[in-house]
Amino acid sequence: MFDDERAGSLVLHDIICPNLLRKVTKVRRVSKLEVFSSKLCVSGARNVRFLLVTLLLGLLVGCSSGDAQVESELLSAEQRIDALQQALNAGTLRNAAIIRQYSQILRNDRPELSSLLSVLEREATLENPLYVSLRQRFNGIKNGTENFESWTEKVEELQSIQTASNTAVFNDALSDTVNVIADLSNGSLARVNAVSKEADMALNNSKEQGPGSQYVGNPHYGRWSHGSGGSLWAWYGQYAFFSNLMGGRNYYYNSWAGGRGYSYYHDMGRNNYSSRSQKSSMRDVEQRSRKQFGSSGKFKSPYAKTRSGASGVSRASTAQSKSLFKSPYAKSGAGSKSSSKFQSSTRSSGFRTTRGASRGK
Repeated sequence: MFDDERAGSLVLHDIICPNLLRKVTKVRRVSKLEVFSSKLCVSGARNVRFLLVTLLLGLLVGCSSGDAQVESELLSAEQRIDALQQALNAGTLRNAAIIRQYSQILRNDRPELSSLLSVLEREATLENPLYVSLRQRFNGIKNGTENFESWTEKVEELQSIQTASNTAVFNDALSDTVNVIADLSNGSLARVNAVSKEADMALNNSKEQGPGSQYVGNPHYGRWSHGSGGSLWAWYGQYAFFSNLMGGRNYYYNSWAGGRGYSYYHDMGRNNYSSRSQKSSMRDVEQRSRKQFGSSGKFKSPYAKTRSGASGVSRASTAQSKSLFKSPYAKSGAGSKSSSKFQSSTRSSGFRTTRGASRGK
């Protein structure tokens, strides 16, 4: 009996134990997997938290660094503008002095231009539209009224303002007004920081544009109005006298673009002396003209190439002219080519304060 019971137990053990062992082993395997998964989850959570903290710190450091650079550029820009303000108030800019002296000489010779010359004399003061625009652009950033997508855009704009506020560069920018007055004298007064009108036309194959041509296309003196015949230049009120001098002649964008001569603003200072909205408007009028005249092959970009004609400008002006924003329709390889053949004809370096020495063709 005992042996039979023992034999039965052994059989039962052989039947039950393997199944039980398999279940226990399975349970143990599940437990190890769960433990491993738990550890993995905890480790992953820690890694995610670490990455998030690292990313957050990186953003904070980047923002802090950007804010610090903006503040630094703000300070530099303010110092530059204040120095320019002092120079204009003190009358120490050479071309500002020439504006006043040329105006007085021409007023004596052509009294009918007195009203216009009074307006042009303001170019040598804090009423200069280029200076006024620089102040407005700076204040827009400082006061937070001008919106930017990123701090890098603020830095870029502030650096542009700094360059334009450099007294040497601003003095060169005043040459456009000096040369407007010189052209009004019909050659009696010499152009400065630029070749003569005759040399300009020969260098650039430009056309006679009439008095005030250096201002045409410059958004500080007028704007392009759009019509079925193309974009037409409209002078701001105080400069409307130029239209009267030309007998009501109109400047159409496409014809002006192809025949314009050299001017400091268009060929050297356009990038730094234009606000972001002004640049946008210039691109817009160019695109309008391209749509209107492009299919007929008559479209011309005023900036397809940089006009030659600068003479005796500062190194700072030469450097900043390389950063001009380009027309999307500019020809590759086009650029400014200086010519000593014509630079020797300018008398910008020979200006004297006496009446007689200022004259001559």
